[in-house]
Amino acid sequence: MSKKTNRRARPDLQPVRKELDAIIAKGYGGHRVFEDWVGLMFFAFQRDDPHYLEIMGRYRNEGPMGQREADHFANALAELMGYMSSTNEEALGPLYEEYAANHYVGQFFTPAAVCKLMARMSHTPPPPSRTFSVCDPACGAGACLIASAQEQTFEENNRAFFVGQDVDVNCVRMTALNLMSFNLEGIVMWGNFLALEVRGAWRTCRNVAFGGSLMETDATRAQEWLRGKLPPSEREPVIARCAKNDTNKPLKMEQLTLFPTS
Repeated sequence: MSKKTNRRARPDLQPVRKELDAIIAKGYGGHRVFEDWVGLMFFAFQRDDPHYLEIMGRYRNEGPMGQREADHFANALAELMGYMSSTNEEALGPLYEEYAANHYVGQFFTPAAVCKLMARMSHTPPPPSRTFSVCDPACGAGACLIASAQEQTFEENNRAFFVGQDVDVNCVRMTALNLMSFNLEGIVMWGNFLALEVRGAWRTCRNVAFGGSLMETDATRAQEWLRGKLPPSEREPVIARCAKNDTNKPLKMEQLTLFPTS
């Protein structure tokens, strides 16, 4: 999908584009601005200051308050979270196609409607009363994983463990951010799934009371888990305990909001 076509299809993302385009207008490449924005969010939510500051150091950050590159990056995040909160839709994938995909190998992600159709057609009731995995070996921005979660009940997502892997580290970061934003338990691995290669891995933890979180995890153990070499007692993913105000009512994820409303 071309950048112009994608903008017509997603006009409600214009507030996010406005902030990113303001940075591009200062002389930076569009693909670099988008990837750095994803990286800043990725490291900020992990509280990884050294890597965050390394990315921010590429920008001049000159001008009055509110018009610096750092301000536009922060505003873009706020607009993104507002969009996701109001629509319950993933947005990083479409934005990646606009700003960065054609710079490298011209990736085109599976459209959201197709992801939802595949999730609905392939959905089967998960095993009762125990954890289960939902896997995507070429996850892109994680749209198929999100669509699968939206087909499951709230209680089923409490027991689900979402697994994504991709050879593109930017896709890995987007998937991790999406799993965290949608408050899903899982792991996202950077590497070639066909070779069972893991160069990096990040966990997202589900917390009904406070929302999702993101952290780096040991890549060697992630590879052992992927190859099935962990002891049987450690193969089962550990799902975070739900808060006392959780519910077992069979609500679909799409009936819930991502973020608390005032």
